[in-house]
Amino acid sequence: MRIALLALNFAEYASRLAVALATKHEVLLVLRASNAERELTDELRTLVEESVTVRHLEPRRRRDPRVLGTSFSINRIVRDFAPDVLHIHEEHPVLAGWTVVSLRKTIPLVFTVHDPVSHAGGPPKDGLRWKILMWFRRRANRLIVHGPRMLAEIEALDGRLAGRVDVVPHGILGRAAVDGNPSGNEQGTLLFFGRMEPYKGLRYFLDAGDILRSRGHEFRLIVAGTGTDLTRHRERIAASDWVELIDRYVSATEVADLFRRSAAVVLPYTDATQSGVAAIAFANSRPVIASAVGDLPDVVIPGRTGLLVAPCDARALADAMEKILVDRALRDSLAAGAGQYARERLSWPRIAELTQETYRRAIESRSDPVRWPANQRRGTGSY
Repeated sequence: MRIALLALNFAEYASRLAVALATKHEVLLVLRASNAERELTDELRTLVEESVTVRHLEPRRRRDPRVLGTSFSINRIVRDFAPDVLHIHEEHPVLAGWTVVSLRKTIPLVFTVHDPVSHAGGPPKDGLRWKILMWFRRRANRLIVHGPRMLAEIEALDGRLAGRVDVVPHGILGRAAVDGNPSGNEQGTLLFFGRMEPYKGLRYFLDAGDILRSRGHEFRLIVAGTGTDLTRHRERIAASDWVELIDRYVSATEVADLFRRSAAVVLPYTDATQSGVAAIAFANSRPVIASAVGDLPDVVIPGRTGLLVAPCDARALADAMEKILVDRALRDSLAAGAGQYARERLSWPRIAELTQETYRRAIESRSDPVRWPANQRRGTGSY
């Protein structure tokens, strides 16, 4: 099978999927150059270049009329490769819309939908942008989501999508090999990592820290990343000598070391669909303390890979963090379980197997087979 993968965001995810698919198929991978530069380690970049046909683009800003050139470039690259299926990690219609409209009658389309519904602060479901997004989703032959709750959400949004959505778990991320080794952590250290948006619940992480201090515990909270919500809490963080702030983008080469420092990773989200941060934690054999929102309960399994708490409940979050801090046997058991779960359920060979089944369903759903002109079938290798 010849597979074209378009991911102008999610460069690491798409790259790891592409490498796994390339063991059995010919794969074209189209990435945003700046996103790939941020997310890919040198090791992963080399592996991608050795395994698949890779092409980098740098789109203009969406309001720049010259962004149309990006759409034409994507179409040319895809047509030259002449794939049997085109897999798009859902992108803004301005960037990928023309590709969907112009190629959907030529080739089966698969969309990965990372967020079926908007997070707090996203576009309203009765707005024009949301209606356009749903129109494009209906153009796909198959859609992929990362958990059963996401499946229910997207089918509830539009009954016409029922029966056309597959669940494929979120594969592990990060450069660390999953070896089940829970050692190397700073036992009193807990990590809040990622882009700081209001729905990530930084407030509750800090509130839980205050509660733990009032109980007399010694610990360190690491807050690592950038984003709009950090501004609201910067003064509070500066006044807390038990909080370590890493206020910058954390490079791909630094991420594993940061996670390895931590006894557990905390995701106090107020709403969510799934989490790439949890995938990084599991790759590094680190348990996750998370709010029971979205599909997080599907991977954060109490007593096995982490602990779950009610959203927006700082006291419940503090109780769970306290368990990790004081119970070494629990901490080590959850760390080992997180690594085992990653190896068995979230490995990229397994994710690739599930994804290629979606491709086959997309191809079989079309009554007309793909017929590219013979002169468009080109050999693989880097452009």
